[in-house]
Amino acid sequence: MCLTPNGIVRWKLPVEPVPDMEPIGISNIISDRQGQLYYTISWSGDTIYTAKICRITHAQTSHPVQKCIENYQLFMYIKSPLALNEKYDLLVTAVSDNEMDSVPATLNKTTLDLLWVNRHFFGAGMDGHYRCDTNMGDMFWIGGDGNLLKFRHDGQNLINNYTQSDGFGGDFVLDQQQQIIILSWQNMTRLPWELVVSSYDVSTKEIKLRWNWYAPPSIAENDDITTPSVDENGTVYMSSMPLAFAIDSLGKTVWTCELATSSEMKTFNLFSYCLTMNSKRRVLYIVSGSPYSQKPPHFLYFITAVNMDTGKVIKRIDLSLGHDKPITPQCPILIGDEMLYFFWLTGRYPELVPFKVTGIDQI
Repeated sequence: MCLTPNGIVRWKLPVEPVPDMEPIGISNIISDRQGQLYYTISWSGDTIYTAKICRITHAQTSHPVQKCIENYQLFMYIKSPLALNEKYDLLVTAVSDNEMDSVPATLNKTTLDLLWVNRHFFGAGMDGHYRCDTNMGDMFWIGGDGNLLKFRHDGQNLINNYTQSDGFGGDFVLDQQQQIIILSWQNMTRLPWELVVSSYDVSTKEIKLRWNWYAPPSIAENDDITTPSVDENGTVYMSSMPLAFAIDSLGKTVWTCELATSSEMKTFNLFSYCLTMNSKRRVLYIVSGSPYSQKPPHFLYFITAVNMDTGKVIKRIDLSLGHDKPITPQCPILIGDEMLYFFWLTGRYPELVPFKVTGIDQI
């Protein structure tokens, strides 16, 4: 589905069906510089499975054209990451190796042919994404064994080093100007588990730790934290309720700010879902809210606009989404400097799960 900035549905395209199969997995949608859209979708029957890679052209018009190519090797459970390596016109994704693991694969962006699958290494699974260096064309992800992997466009492995992150397919941000990654993790070698943010130099064959940032006491034991965002100066922005914070390129705290009161934290059990930034206007948008397990009517969801340079809260946007059932918020999509799309799911599978979208003016 495509929405215009004023909320009008420009077009809707049906997902191409597969006879006698049900869709059980899908990737994120990505766009190239020409405005072409790509996604993968997986299907399963009683004893068979398959998948498709789909491309949508003329997406900026009212008459889009969708082309899908079936390829069972692209099969992936539930969710699969999809990324674009524009230097070499590659689509980078994860494919199923068994019911628990995934492995990396690339496709030609033009022909949609599968070029290679590397079954020697875990890929970026349901909780992680590929990051591509636009200058060198190298690809990065953290595998299920906690190792950082770096590959050339032809599949040649450049790095396979252990990181301190815990969990499958850990997500991170890549500073593409210097081949530096920043990720968060929990130190589980001692109690209580300590929240840490780390930066690594990944420009050489052996990754090197640049710095560790240790969370302040108010969030040190949290196990929820947003995926990092980094600006053109190498400053990193993250949130773990009730704080948002910025870390400079040397690992020093630039600022912290409080997003909620202690009373709100206690009543609504708040945590940070995600953040996105408008680096031109120097504004962060941080989505915070109650977990799905929270009992009604104690729900609270809001977006906080924060100045990226000072950490000052510019405005808090309370989201009136109803108080009868919990929701699953998604990260906002910024549309230029004018507005943002905020969207969410209501309900839980296998019940009917409505998908809702609202447009909000940017600050």
